[in-house]
Amino acid sequence: MLEVLVAGFVLVVGLIFIAQFFSSAIGRVTDSETRSLIHQVAAQEIEKARGLDYADVGTVGGHPAGPLLASETVTVEGVSLQISREVTFVEDPSYSGPFPANYRRVTIRVQVDGDTRLGPVELVTLVAGGARGGSLDITVVDTRGEPVPDVLITVDNDHLIPGVHIGTSAIRTDSQGHLLIPGLTPDPTAAYYVEANKTGYNREWTDPMVVVEEGLPYTVIQFIMDSVSTLNIHVVDETGAAVVGASLSVTGPREFATAQTYLTDGTGLASLTGIGFSTSGNPYVIAVAAGNGYLAGSLGDIVLEPGTTQDVTIVVQSDGATSTTDTTLGGTPTTISTTSTTTGLSSLTVHVQRWKNGTLKGLKNAEVTFNGAQGLTNSGGDIVFTDIPIGTYDLLVTRNNYIPYSTTVTIGGGSVTVVVTMVQTTTTTHHH
Repeated sequence: MLEVLVAGFVLVVGLIFIAQFFSSAIGRVTDSETRSLIHQVAAQEIEKARGLDYADVGTVGGHPAGPLLASETVTVEGVSLQISREVTFVEDPSYSGPFPANYRRVTIRVQVDGDTRLGPVELVTLVAGGARGGSLDITVVDTRGEPVPDVLITVDNDHLIPGVHIGTSAIRTDSQGHLLIPGLTPDPTAAYYVEANKTGYNREWTDPMVVVEEGLPYTVIQFIMDSVSTLNIHVVDETGAAVVGASLSVTGPREFATAQTYLTDGTGLASLTGIGFSTSGNPYVIAVAAGNGYLAGSLGDIVLEPGTTQDVTIVVQSDGATSTTDTTLGGTPTTISTTSTTTGLSSLTVHVQRWKNGTLKGLKNAEVTFNGAQGLTNSGGDIVFTDIPIGTYDLLVTRNNYIPYSTTVTIGGGSVTVVVTMVQTTTTTHHH
């Protein structure tokens, strides 16, 4: 009986191993068939692209533009596949003619939708031809002169009809910080606006805008971008006590060519994060407005190095008297007596703006949420909240196609203004 039990146990264990072997073998066969299918679909997509006329080899909304979808999900033999297509211009280094980028590089990437276990298949091919028109020759370096790779470049021209709007994720600088954008409609009116963006770096753009000519010479653009920094501004009185709710006006390079307004918080601090570097030739300058029982103050010639955090302190003197601050309560102009510790209700004006062709313009219909209230900005980009007690509140600004902006606002009495500059998300529209 014991021998029968042992033999039965051995037989069961053997059957289990055999079952696992067949299950594993079936899985390997299935994976092999799926990989073969992915390769087959990728090869078919490459052949489709090569079968197009040179002028049609491009993606919808891309540069170059064409009929190919940048991304789609298809079902082949019962398997859901994610297909992505990318087309970029490529210049033959040996070519020296007036129209560069005599190839278009097509990259096809196929993978099982929602399943990264097998990994994607990526195939690349070149299609020969020639890109007539004008060309932008762009180089991006940092403050040390080192190339900055993977910088997203957008190009706009609202003067031409139809306009030029290039902003696909494929339009980026290479490992040498270089990018050639050919095939542009020539325009002698200096109406081409080029902008450079990279996460963690200051923005750059052409100011003034540039001319694009047919053929040679290329329009050469060089941007200087580096890691963003933080500037902590402390406002204190002559005793060293923090000044709460002080209104600061900051000017400096690029985004700060138009003065930006900030308020100190409950510790007398205004923290400017994610801002660009400054130089001795174009430094940051801070002005503190008079009010709340204090005289005006200022601090200039602030040189902010890339990728650093710098603390500065501004000392303001007491005016020795009670001041008055205008505010709006329920739409009626009212005067509130204030001292260094302000009491009463306040109003908040939020001005929402965006960059357009190197100029800040008010952004209409931005949704602003503040202290439980919500509304949309008017045609000038403004919205006003009234009857606000002293305190610190959350502010959220959102709008379609823009990156949400959130911050905290300290209300210390009087009329407070906060300026919000929205950054547009990547678009995929194109001319031609």
